[in-house]
Amino acid sequence: MKVSIYKNKVITVGSLLTLFVVWSLAARWVGKEIILPNPVVTLNQLCRLLTSGGFWAHLSATLSRGLAGFGLSFLAGLFLGLLSGLHPGFQTFFHLWLTVIRSTPSMALILLALIWFESDAVTLFVTFLVVFPLITQNVTEGVRQVDPRLKEMARLYRVRFPTTLYRMYLPAILPYLATAAAAGLGLTWKVMIAAEVLAYPRWGIGARMDTARTYLQTPEVFAWTIVVIAISLFFDRILNALIRKRLLYWE
Repeated sequence: MKVSIYKNKVITVGSLLTLFVVWSLAARWVGKEIILPNPVVTLNQLCRLLTSGGFWAHLSATLSRGLAGFGLSFLAGLFLGLLSGLHPGFQTFFHLWLTVIRSTPSMALILLALIWFESDAVTLFVTFLVVFPLITQNVTEGVRQVDPRLKEMARLYRVRFPTTLYRMYLPAILPYLATAAAAGLGLTWKVMIAAEVLAYPRWGIGARMDTARTYLQTPEVFAWTIVVIAISLFFDRILNALIRKRLLYWE
């Protein structure tokens, strides 16, 4: 096990070094920092951002909006997904709504939200509508995978619904929920930044990226992009750790 972990770390480091070299060569070939800055310039700009006065305010604003939007979509998707899985009639009724929301382009949602809401509410609205169908669909599919014999046994023995929910349905939907949550978190930060770029709230990473683009400060755009990637990786690691812990608990 330790050898495997060490090997994976070596491969990861090798991958990062390869990316650094390819990026450096590409920047050197382009020869224009305004188009593609080299990694050293980008990392220097990132260090300046980290020590600037407004960095943490912009970061916390984006984080709070993203987590709020994801949290709302997760709870709503979990509730309606369970309802759809347990009651086929409701699933048939709600399927059209879900299809419409899922099929609407994210950019169309952002533009409509810009008309309807203030800038700070745009990001929450768009994030919710993009992530919510993903959570709902996966939870519904997980509920359907529960063995019908277990359902019948719970009905015959008159097991209370909270018990069946916790002991039978939640373990069944956890793998589906984990997949949906991981994909949903990834979508959250992508959609969040896009919405912030267009809505241009006072505080937010997307707003700062758009300002940097306006003034042709390409290294700053790259630096903020690295910050967003780091956020996504950080929460992905936390989510994976929580899922492993919960799976071990149910096992």
